[in-house]
Amino acid sequence: MFLSTLGAVHMGAAVAAMGLGTIVMFDAKGTAAHRLLGLGFAIAMVAVNFSALGLYRMTGHFGPFHALALLSLAALARSLWPLIKREGEWLRLHYRYMIIAYGGLMAAAVTEMLVRVPATRVYFTTTASSFALGTGIAVAMAVIVRVVAPRFEQRTLRLAVAHMHAEA
Repeated sequence: MFLSTLGAVHMGAAVAAMGLGTIVMFDAKGTAAHRLLGLGFAIAMVAVNFSALGLYRMTGHFGPFHALALLSLAALARSLWPLIKREGEWLRLHYRYMIIAYGGLMAAAVTEMLVRVPATRVYFTTTASSFALGTGIAVAMAVIVRVVAPRFEQRTLRLAVAHMHAEA
């Protein structure tokens, strides 16, 4: 399989974002390490999404993956803006939109693995099966964002505030 330079940048940035994002999601919040790794995650996500906007090999034109890259950039921007403004419920907004950005990245990774790995690719060769895969991943994302993440929100935010006060 031929991988263009832009494709290699996209893949490398995606791997970096997945690694950094996983550490950030499961490590202590509000620490200096969280901020540094979070910055690395944000930079990697910008690289992932901007490089995605330049990849047209699959369809030859702007398509649903390009639209999802734009949505991902919007979620990322929406998660970072409260950090800059520090007004109102900035921490809650940062948490919620970062969950969406990270979840979208992981959903894209699962999709890529399923459609590119020869052992699973055979199941997603028709429009109907591809639609079913996309729908299944979208439903899983909705459950994570609307059901699972909020259950951890209060605890996560409480711990983040405690870390920020401890470092001050």
